Amino acid sequence: MTGVQTCALPIYAGDYDTLIATLRTQVTDDPRTLTDPTVKKWLGLRWRDLFLKAAMTDEAALAELRKLPGPLRHLPVKGKADPDLRKAMANRFLKDLTTLDWTVDLPDAQYDEIRNSALLLVPGMLTGLLHPGAHAFPTEADELQAERGWRYYRCDAHTLRGCDANGADIIETLDEGLVYDMASRERINVDPPTKVWMLGYSKGGPDIIHFLVNHPEYVDRVQAVFSWAGAMGGSYTADTIYSQIKDMDVKSSTDKLSSVLSMVNRSVVSAAGLRRMDEYDVIGAFHDLQTTTSEQYIADHAAYLDDLGIPFFSVAGATTPMEVPNFQFADTVRMTKYDANNDMQLTQKQASLPIAMSTRVAMLHGHHWDIAYAPFPAQMRAASPNLDHPFPKKAALIANWELLAEIGVID
Repeated sequence: MTGVQTCALPIYAGDYDTLIATLRTQVTDDPRTLTDPTVKKWLGLRWRDLFLKAAMTDEAALAELRKLPGPLRHLPVKGKADPDLRKAMANRFLKDLTTLDWTVDLPDAQYDEIRNSALLLVPGMLTGLLHPGAHAFPTEADELQAERGWRYYRCDAHTLRGCDANGADIIETLDEGLVYDMASRERINVDPPTKVWMLGYSKGGPDIIHFLVNHPEYVDRVQAVFSWAGAMGGSYTADTIYSQIKDMDVKSSTDKLSSVLSMVNRSVVSAAGLRRMDEYDVIGAFHDLQTTTSEQYIADHAAYLDDLGIPFFSVAGATTPMEVPNFQFADTVRMTKYDANNDMQLTQKQASLPIAMSTRVAMLHGHHWDIAYAPFPAQMRAASPNLDHPFPKKAALIANWELLAEIGVID
C-alpha cells in the first residue's frame, strides 16, 4: 500500500491527474487497495467534490440556496465564476465537512464512456405506500439513462417482506430483466443486465447483503454496492414495531394488513399502493430489521463479505427534529439519544457496513426520505412541513456513477 499512500498523501496540493490514474491502476490490480485509510479519505473527498460539481448546475439546488435566511443565503450570478457558491452548496446539503471540501480544486471526473455496467436499484420498505411517488430516485435514474446512456434497473423488491425472500426479486431482475416501471407502475421485462453496481436504499441495503450471502453464484456480476441510508445495522424504530406486531396474524386479510401499516405511520401510509398481497410478510420484514438481528447477521457474515472483493460505499443522511415532518418529530427526538446525527430513522452507525472493504463517503444534510424521495403531494405538504425533499438527488447519483467509473470499478 505504500505506493497508494505516497500518491494520496499530498492530495491537498498535488498532481491530481497522476493520483487518479495511479489509484485506478492499483484498484484494478488489487481491489483491497480501497481498504487503506488514506485512500478512504480521498474517496470521501472525491465523492463530495463530484456531488458539489453536479449540484452547482442543478437549478432546484440553486433555488434552495436562495431560500436560506440572512447571512446563509447565497445568490449565484448566472455565467459568472463564484468562489463562494461551492461553500454555500456544501454547507446546505452536506455535513461533517472540512474546509477542503470547498477549497481544493479537483479536476472533472476522469473516465471513459460507461457502456457495460448498469445500476441495479433495490428500494426500501414502504416503497409506494407513503404516497404513489414514494420510490427511491423516482425520476433521476431515468433522466441519467436518457441523457447519458447510463442504464439502470429498478428491482421490484417487495415492500414488506423478509430480506432472504427479497433475494428472489433481485434474481428475477438479473436473470429475466424483470423491473418495476415508474411510468406504467407495472412490472415489465427488459433485456437483463450483465454486470451491475447495486444501490440499496433503506431496507434495500440489507436485502442486498442477504442476497450476496445466500447467492454466491451471482457475486461475479456485482461490481460495487452503495448503501444509500441502508439499514445495515437495523433500526430502533423496527425494534419498537416488531415488539408490537410479532404475535399478530397479519397475513390473513387486507384489513389487518392495513391496520398494521397504520401503526408504522398512520398519517401517511396508504393502502392504495398495496400490491402482491399474497407475498406480504410484515412480521418477517420487521424481524430482519431489528437491531440485534441485523447486528448479529453482519457479525456472522462480515468476513465473507469482506473477502468478496466487492467495494462497498455508504452514504447516510443527518437531520434535526426541526427539519423532519411533524409526524416524525417524536421519533427523531428519541433517536437523538443514540446519535444526534440520525436521519430520523437510522443512526450513522446503523447506516454503515463495518468491514474493511466498506467506505463511508458522505454525511448528507437531509432526512431519510429527503435524500431519496420526490416531494410528497401538495395536500400532504400542506399538513406538515419538510415533505418537499429539495436534496439534489440527481447530483448524488452522478457522483456515484462517476466515482465508480473513475476508480475503474465500472466501465
